[in-house]
Parts: sequence; structure tokens; C-alpha cells
Amino acid sequence: MKIVIGCHSYLLSEGIKRLLRKEDDFEIIGIFDEGSDIEEILKLQPDLILVDNKIFRTLPESVLNNRTKFLLICDSSWTPESDRKIPELVLKGVYGLLAPDSTSQMLVDAMKVVHSGELWLDRSVVKNIITHISRIENPVVLTKKEKEIVDLICHGYRNKEIAQKLDISEQTVKSHCNRIYKKMGVTDRLQLALYTHRIWETQY
Repeated sequence: MKIVIGCHSYLLSEGIKRLLRKEDDFEIIGIFDEGSDIEEILKLQPDLILVDNKIFRTLPESVLNNRTKFLLICDSSWTPESDRKIPELVLKGVYGLLAPDSTSQMLVDAMKVVHSGELWLDRSVVKNIITHISRIENPVVLTKKEKEIVDLICHGYRNKEIAQKLDISEQTVKSHCNRIYKKMGVTDRLQLALYTHRIWETQY
């Protein structure tokens, strides 16, 4: 996996680079901070750009709409209201949101999930989404197990991994997913994430 790291502090980018050196599957091909020529960095053709939300707000639209996946590191300036912008961020290439209190292992896990094409959302974001779904005029009613599965799906877990975590069969997970998709009128995991955020946004 070819990775570029971009943080408002070059020192922070260097620190993350050192942290990821022990990962055999990761190749850090560039780091940048505010004021760097991101167009030149993109010529390196990274698979993933790990970037903090301060840098992300300054990136040009042409960069955000390319095929490179972004994993966004949030900080204290990220608010619950910001979560409502997630559908727009996904369309711009953001496949993951990493909370500021995440561990180094969570960072590694999130990068692998995002690189595979799955979404990674902070658990508090998913909790808020599920809470607000239950408050709409015609609510989508999810069972406790379905809520757990939605949570795990938004963290990039595949059916086999979900089955192991919940101690159920993979076929049971598939059945739950089919019911969830039918209730929400979606056909895949990306549509599921976008649907939950769209429903939540209508409450404000």
C-alpha cells in the first residue's frame, strides 16, 4: 500500500511515518504539511492519503475528486454537526474518519479497511446515526443485533469477521444484512452508510 501523510504539523506527519515503519505492507512515499504542492505529491500515485481535517479543508476540489482514497484524522474541532457532511465527504474520496483518541492499532486497522474499499467510521458517529434513525417520522426499526451489525459494517468488518465477533454463523450475518438492506431500501454497504447519514441530516 503506497501512502502519503498530510498533517498541519510536519512534525506530526513525521511521527506518524515513524509509527507506521514497522508495518511491512505499508510504503510511505511522501509527507506534506500546509503550503505543500499537493498536485506534485499526487503524481506519486498513492493508494491512500492519511490527512488531518485542518489540511483537508484546504485541499483543492481537483484533488478530492481523484481516485485516491482519503482517511481523515479528526481533532477537537470536529463536532457532531460535522458528521452530517459525511455523505459529501465520501463522494470526495473520504472512506474513513479516525477519532483523535484512536490508538495506533486502530490507525493501522482503519488504513487497511479503507485501502480495501470499505468504510471506517468512528464508533460515536455510528451510535449517533442509529440513535437519530429511531427519531424520524417513519422510523426504520432495527433489532439490537441489527444495530450491532450496522456498527460493525461501518467499521469495515466483513461478514466472516462479524460472525466471529458476534458468535453467530456467517449465513446468519448474511440474513441479518439482507433484512437491514430491505428495511433501509439499499443494496450495499456504501449505500447503507449514505442512507443513515441522509436520514439523520433531515432531523436538523
